[in-house]
Amino acid sequence: MNTLPKLELPKRWEFLEQRATAAGLDPSQFVERVPHAADRIDYLLQRVRTGGGGMFEVLFGLSGSGKTTFLKTLPKHFQNVRLFSFPKDEALAQLPEFILDSYIPNETEARIILVERRDNPLPKDLEAVADTFAELLETFRDPRGAVLVLWPITREQSARKIAAEAWDTGRDSMVDTKSRGFYQFLGLSKDRFYSIADTTTRNLTGDGLEAFGITEEVAAGLVRGGQTIADFFSAVDLHAEEQRDKTWSVLKAHVRARLWVVLPGDWPSAIRSTVSSLTQGSRNRIDLDLVAEFIDQPDNKAIYVADWRARRAAMAHLLRAIDLRLFPLPPNVSLAAIRAFGDEKTRSLLKQSTVKLDDAKAAMRASRLYKAILTELGVDTTPYAGANRDTEETANEYRRVQATAGKGDKQLNKAVALLVEACLEEDAPGVQVTPEKQSLPNCELKPDVSIKLSEDDFICLEPTWRSTDKGIPGELEGGQNTLAEAHMKKYILDKATQYVKGLDL
Repeated sequence: MNTLPKLELPKRWEFLEQRATAAGLDPSQFVERVPHAADRIDYLLQRVRTGGGGMFEVLFGLSGSGKTTFLKTLPKHFQNVRLFSFPKDEALAQLPEFILDSYIPNETEARIILVERRDNPLPKDLEAVADTFAELLETFRDPRGAVLVLWPITREQSARKIAAEAWDTGRDSMVDTKSRGFYQFLGLSKDRFYSIADTTTRNLTGDGLEAFGITEEVAAGLVRGGQTIADFFSAVDLHAEEQRDKTWSVLKAHVRARLWVVLPGDWPSAIRSTVSSLTQGSRNRIDLDLVAEFIDQPDNKAIYVADWRARRAAMAHLLRAIDLRLFPLPPNVSLAAIRAFGDEKTRSLLKQSTVKLDDAKAAMRASRLYKAILTELGVDTTPYAGANRDTEETANEYRRVQATAGKGDKQLNKAVALLVEACLEEDAPGVQVTPEKQSLPNCELKPDVSIKLSEDDFICLEPTWRSTDKGIPGELEGGQNTLAEAHMKKYILDKATQYVKGLDL
């Protein structure tokens, strides 16, 4: 089964609204204003305000041109507007009564009524138009009927027929004399399609189009192949799926190796600062925009940067394909692992060399890293509770063991892996944890720690033991601040290069 991230780009308003609502988002906040159509609505609203009566207009536009999306988000673009949708299951003849029922005495907001989900009017609707409009004209002459009624239509013949009926029924008492009730909605210009799609997918998935293999160059070719923004969205979706399948076909021959860099450190606030500066969202995924900005700096001559420049067009997609993430590991967790599972030599460096296993497990279970592991395994877990405080005593204990990492961190990594394994034995029995370097199936990658999700899918933990420039007075000299963002950026991209090459991507 293809486990690579899938593009989410709803092509119709109803699906966008559902997906955004499920994610706790307001879909109108990432929908752009259509200038010409907005100006037209503004003009019609002015007519309603100054004329004192109601107005009717048909909005004709191709299916997928964005009519419904534009109309549903009008309150975002106009102040003091109330939007009502006349439901599809109501007979058209009920429209005048619906308008009167929406009236509130002494209200100051303008009302807009949408004749919704009748883009392709049924014969019964067309037959009811004449009688409905005769009643609608009387409603418009009632002070309670000072509304703007908009009917989006996909078929030009139906749109012109309905507009003509409105003109014949009430002329300028019902429609604008210039348009005679017919307005052609063209949607946004094609040069805005990429930006809109990119904004939409960023809001829904946290990533832009490049993460799914759609660069601006690729999009330029896709735009030319369609007429509407829905055509473009469909083409983008198809291309992204083809890229996803192509990448997966390569990974199937090897394995999906998810690269999760783990950052143990001495000072929790410093760890958090570095991690937050390099990641985005609650899943601790590497910030692709930040990486792109770093790679694109012309004065950066590092070899690993040159490797990524050669893959620049596919960079975002590749980093998501290997699921590159960065997790903080505060000193209380790393120390709990060492005290519980470290070798005797390492534990002898600590002033407190032992810990109750249950306490060590509790520390690991509270970490972002462990909660993310459970999420990938499909195990419910409590939300991350919050950050650890900086304490000198804990920091010094960590520094005592971290000072040995330069000569080899095998025992430190193994202790963390064994604590993760001990927790998983209770929370997800049967999950295989490999606590030492061992080749993954069908490739030469040897992660420090691997967690088997399925036969061809592994979480690969790569801890990098670091500290600030503080030492321990009278005991351990300070050194370079290896927790700094610049140091971690190099390590992460260098490690990502190894994984991409190791998987033949």
